[in-house]
Amino acid sequence: MKERPSAVVIAAGGLGTRVAGWSTLLPKELRPVQGRPGLFHVLEEAAESGADRAVVVHHPYYAPLIDWVRQVLAPGALARYRALTHQPAGQCPPTERMRVDFVAQHGRYADITSALNGSEHLNTGDICLAFADNVDPTHTALSELMATASPGTPAVLAGPFDLRAAGSHGVIVCAGTEPELTMAELVEKPDAARAADLAAEHGADRLRLLQGRARLTPGLLHHLTAVARRAATEPKLSLALAAYARHHSVAVVTHTRTMIDLGAPDTAKMALTG
Repeated sequence: MKERPSAVVIAAGGLGTRVAGWSTLLPKELRPVQGRPGLFHVLEEAAESGADRAVVVHHPYYAPLIDWVRQVLAPGALARYRALTHQPAGQCPPTERMRVDFVAQHGRYADITSALNGSEHLNTGDICLAFADNVDPTHTALSELMATASPGTPAVLAGPFDLRAAGSHGVIVCAGTEPELTMAELVEKPDAARAADLAAEHGADRLRLLQGRARLTPGLLHHLTAVARRAATEPKLSLALAAYARHHSVAVVTHTRTMIDLGAPDTAKMALTG
C-alpha cells in the first residue's frame, strides 16, 4: 500500500508579479486550466493522493475571492448548484472527502512563509507542500511523490532537465541513480550560460528541474523556521532546501508529466485549452 500524506499545505500566497497585467484582478491560482480554476485541480490532486486534510495559505489581498472559493468547496455546494440550475445529480467531487481550511499568509512575504504558516495551522508531523500555481492536470504529482520517496525522508518532485526552461526553475544536480536520486546541489533560476555550464559539467541526465511539490519533515521544517528568522531579504524555499541538502538527504523524485505554471506569461493558451 502506498504512503498517504497526512496533510497537504497548498501555497497560494503569491501576487503574480510576472503577470501583473491581470493578477491585480484575479489570483493567478484561479487562472483556468481545462475549464476550471487551477487551485481546484491542486485540491483534487491532494484528495486523490489520499490526504484527508488540506490548508490553503493565500495572500490577504485576495481574501474576498477566497471567501467565494470557500463557499463553492463547502460540502454539498456542487449538489446545491446543480439543483439551482436544474441539472441532474452527479458524483460528489473528491474534494468533499477532504477538510479544507484557508489561512491568510502572515509574516514576511515569501514562499517559505506559506509553508510555515500551513505547518503551524496543521500542527502535525510530515506534510506535503504543493504550490497552487504549478498545476498537474492529471492530478498524479503528489501521489507519485509519496509512492516513490522513502517514508519519513524529505523529498522534492522534479522534471527532466530542459535548457530552455532552466531559467524559471531551480536546477537540481543529482547524486545516486534512479529511483534513489538525492539532491547534491541546487542552482536557482540560472541564466542560459550558467545552465549550459551545468549541463556540460554534470551531464543533462544528472540534472532535474524543481517542480512545485515537496514532502517536508519536522527536521526540515525546523531548518526552514531558522532560515526565515535570520534572513535579511525574502527567504526562498528552494535555497533553504539546497542548504539543508548539504548535510541531510533530500530525495529527488522524477515526474515526467507536464506541469502548468500559472504565473508564467507564455502559458495562457496551454492553461486555457491544455
